[in-house]
Amino acid sequence: MQTVINGVLTNYEVVNPKAEKDILLLHGWASNAAYWLPEMKLLDSSFCYYLLDLPGFGGTQNMGAHSGVPEYREFVKNFIDKLKLKEVIIIGHSFGGQIAADLAIKYPHLPRLLIFISPAIVRVRGPKIWLKIGVTKVVKPIIRFFPTHVMNFILGLYAPKDYIKANDYQKTVLHQILKYNLGVNLHSIKVPTEIVWGSEDKVIPYVGKYLIESIPQARLHVVYGTGHLPHLTHPAKLAAVLNQILLKQ
Repeated sequence: MQTVINGVLTNYEVVNPKAEKDILLLHGWASNAAYWLPEMKLLDSSFCYYLLDLPGFGGTQNMGAHSGVPEYREFVKNFIDKLKLKEVIIIGHSFGGQIAADLAIKYPHLPRLLIFISPAIVRVRGPKIWLKIGVTKVVKPIIRFFPTHVMNFILGLYAPKDYIKANDYQKTVLHQILKYNLGVNLHSIKVPTEIVWGSEDKVIPYVGKYLIESIPQARLHVVYGTGHLPHLTHPAKLAAVLNQILLKQ
């Protein structure tokens, strides 16, 4: 399905459209709604699931230059308003969790429940990551005439993978979101919050304990044996945890 949000042609998917209770899924970095469709079909069918392609990913157009978390937050807010989602539950994976958290801080009564899956909320990327990105900017013009596979190999020695694979728009966004740390504002999230973390997640450092201590109504669920993408690697395990949460709603 498509609609227009903030002048941006926006793609989204819907699962169980006749259900009366709404859930909005916000995917992670370099992903899109399609990756989550199989997982949503394993979840409680009494909910209607809206899977949104965030700007610059999937079938949704880019937003303006230099868009960051606040711009994505407002985009999601306007999507919720336009589709008239009521008492919405928001599931946010990785970058999607960062957007959902910022939304709940700015609009405390908008979601009735947050479910974070390996959320990229507290940024712990240090100077080493910024050095890698800076070196990449210098190296890439020098090696741009090399064969693609050689260029990618050389870049792989210097740059974070999410930076290598990003297009120009995504690189600009990535710079913005890496600088946006919600840690000091987490106490402002007043709605019940369920945090789901894969025990083997190597992409986002484990900060679950910090989150449950910082968010007043937070609970932690560890999915053992899974990494950062449990919806792809262990969909049944993740569905079992999510359904346990949803059955109480």
